[in-house]
Amino acid sequence: MKRIIAKGRDGKGLSKSEALALLEEIDNKSDLFNILLSAANQLSRKQFSSKGEVHAQIGLNWDNCQNNCQFCFFSEELNHISNPKYLEKEEIIRKAIEFDSLKVGSISLMATADYKFEKYLDIGKSVSTSLKNKTPLFGNWGDIDISQAKELKKSGFTYYYHALRLGEGQVTKLNPKDRIETIKNAHKAGLLVGSCLEPIGPEHTYREIVELLEIMKELKISWMATMKRVNVEGSPLSKYGEITDEEFAKITAVTRLFYGKTLFTMAAHEPKDICLRSGANFLVAESGTNPRDKEMETSSNRGFDVERCKKLLANQGYKIHKGNIDSRYLMMSIKNKNFIHFRQLLKNNISKIIS
Repeated sequence: MKRIIAKGRDGKGLSKSEALALLEEIDNKSDLFNILLSAANQLSRKQFSSKGEVHAQIGLNWDNCQNNCQFCFFSEELNHISNPKYLEKEEIIRKAIEFDSLKVGSISLMATADYKFEKYLDIGKSVSTSLKNKTPLFGNWGDIDISQAKELKKSGFTYYYHALRLGEGQVTKLNPKDRIETIKNAHKAGLLVGSCLEPIGPEHTYREIVELLEIMKELKISWMATMKRVNVEGSPLSKYGEITDEEFAKITAVTRLFYGKTLFTMAAHEPKDICLRSGANFLVAESGTNPRDKEMETSSNRGFDVERCKKLLANQGYKIHKGNIDSRYLMMSIKNKNFIHFRQLLKNNISKIIS
């Protein structure tokens, strides 16, 4: 175990069998557990120059979704929302400008898959042209074909968030192949992709977890995150309970070591101090709707604001990065000799300078 941990700490990445061994063999109450977390922490501190990142997300709509993910509040089978609500464009722009003024790393516009795509594009264009600091936009909508991916890029989006979730196709009505194809389409269109190991529950086996991590590595994602499942009232998954913070931290640490220096940043959601000691350096401030929150405005309930995210990172010794994220990742590509998305990062950076 110590040999595998040392390999991961050096940024060399891990194999599926090595990651599986760490997850299966390390007891969360053991000294080896602390050694594992420390190794992931050391790797991130060194690779990310002890810089923490705060990004932002705006949830656009409060409505039922036909995909019926059993871990999502918006599933029409779990919660019949009789009074759907949509943030007005002006309100979305106002929230985005506020996040932009706080110099977050990026702003994600999150909507359910039933949200009209043309409306989503229009909002993206309006937000993009309204940001003084040119904060990059993260798309977070649903499965997209290649033409939609290109439209997103033209509309001002730089990144796209997409995940093949644990239990996809079984606890959701989505096709795993479509999820994978979406990531490929995003890359073809010039969008860099961030993903997540989610939503982690006690019912998921370690073998399931490492299989999904391997798929995301093969798809050459740029960001990775871990997210524990939060029980949604009425969900059949609630019977399994939730994983502990220690288990969340162990999975975060193994995920971090698994990807090595191929990542630009590593997130854990929702924020936990112990995960910031396990390799995570990226937190998300939330506003608007949240698929794990029964409140329309998550910033008044589950969601963390920018200052709270900054404080959490600072308390763990991270300095907050405030500059251009594309420039940061571009330099990181050179430093770590990870040139998978170098050309696109360079193109994005030049485009921002010209505009």
